[in-house]
Amino acid sequence: MSRGVLAVAVVAGTLALGAVAAWLVVFRDTAEPASVDEAVTTFREETQAGARTPSRVPEGVYVYRTHGFEKTDALTGVTHRYPARSTITVTGDPCGFRLRWDVLEGRSTTWTVCVGPGRWTLASQDERHTFFGRTERTTYTCSDTPFRPAGDEPEAPFGVACSTGSADERGPGRVVARETLRMGGRRVETVHVRRRTSLTGSIRGRSTQDAWLARESGVPVRLDLTTDTTNDSAVGDVHYEEDVSLRLESLAPRR
Repeated sequence: MSRGVLAVAVVAGTLALGAVAAWLVVFRDTAEPASVDEAVTTFREETQAGARTPSRVPEGVYVYRTHGFEKTDALTGVTHRYPARSTITVTGDPCGFRLRWDVLEGRSTTWTVCVGPGRWTLASQDERHTFFGRTERTTYTCSDTPFRPAGDEPEAPFGVACSTGSADERGPGRVVARETLRMGGRRVETVHVRRRTSLTGSIRGRSTQDAWLARESGVPVRLDLTTDTTNDSAVGDVHYEEDVSLRLESLAPRR
């Protein structure tokens, strides 16, 4: 190989390595766990900031044993394994209360629940997902969608109707049963509520949510969530999956 050809090869190799390095910097993916201490600090800052609306559900930070993951096939594809613990923070809202689940820095879901005569309804669901340094926020606004149907009556059916504006989520829900769960050495009376939905539009697929709510306080004692969707994006269809189970450690929240 001549010196000229060798020089060109070296330059080309250097440029290729530089391109790879730049790609890794621009599209570097990280998934840091959201800490319990950080959730407590944020709760204290929010509640001490000024006048606030009291919550129907006891406020504070609830800690959950956590098992699950999320993954996407965007770019090279990546899977985020969830940490062993995550939190749901309960705060007041003029409509009723908010539940904010934090599991990773950049991965959270906030449910806003309205409390009315006889039942609780889901007003909105705000999701945040972060892959390769980019955070996507998706907000579903819901209409006449029970979060906890009146009376906790087993087999009571209801409908789910939520929309992002470009995607619709529809499907049946029902009260599965009143069930007693064990948490440590304690027995907790719960109502088991299930939603099975299909998504159409810019987000297509299916989702299932099983929630066991403490009948006395309404705190989620257990949550099982699965999602399998295909989303529109600037680079074409992107597939997303999530499968997670949460188990409450204590009915006494951290404040």
